Amino acid sequence: MDSVTNTDHPEVARAAIAFTGGKDSVLALHLVSHQFRSTLSALSNTPLPATLNPVVLVLFSPPDSDFKAHKHEWVQLQSQALRIPLVTIHITGPNFEESYRHGIRQLATTHNVTKLVTGDIEDIGEGFMDRAVQETAVDLVRPLWKLPRTQVLRLLQSLNIIYVVTLTRLDKLPRPISERLIGHIANEEYLLEQFKWYDENHESMDLVQTVDWAGEYGEMHSMVRDCPLFYCQVVHSKASICVTESQFGSYMYLSPGELQIVSKQ
Repeated sequence: MDSVTNTDHPEVARAAIAFTGGKDSVLALHLVSHQFRSTLSALSNTPLPATLNPVVLVLFSPPDSDFKAHKHEWVQLQSQALRIPLVTIHITGPNFEESYRHGIRQLATTHNVTKLVTGDIEDIGEGFMDRAVQETAVDLVRPLWKLPRTQVLRLLQSLNIIYVVTLTRLDKLPRPISERLIGHIANEEYLLEQFKWYDENHESMDLVQTVDWAGEYGEMHSMVRDCPLFYCQVVHSKASICVTESQFGSYMYLSPGELQIVSKQ
């Protein structure tokens, strides 16, 4: 497989990938990488972002955070599987916007990047990232911006990006369906099947219509276990399903147990 980093064309802009290890950030990485031009061109209604040179993955994180949806050890192994270095930028208050801006400037200085790629689909932060890149000499690139959710899911399937659901919000996806999602490989067909199963066997919440299928509003989160750009798979074993309460609500999540890199052979 060709290297993710596009060393053959030094004129291509160097990019940092805002990276959680979830399906959206991994899909965004694939969409700007040079290897998939022909594949993407063959897919109807798929906008082609400019080819970039992904040179670093960046995890924006509060100090001492414990992201239950995106375990740091898992993200580190994905970085190894991609053969792209991972840096963590700690975000602190009270001025979170300025903390992001400081971190983005650091990326520009240390890694000579001029683009920051995110997997954002909607403006959940009310223009936060647009403001964060101001006065940094780094442009924001959002390959998934405003894409219909079915198109996002079909791009994932067309590129063979395999992901598992790692966290659900229980007020949006009650325990019976969350138990069928957590830890499972998901795709458009599986999600439709599970949403219909829930509404046919429980008090209907019309999940097909009310849930954002990409989880953009926090309904569910994911981690990628395999994709074309991985040189090996990242798999979990001895996992358990847990429930946690926070000031933001109740969540079910996957405690991945043991994580390891395994050959694709």
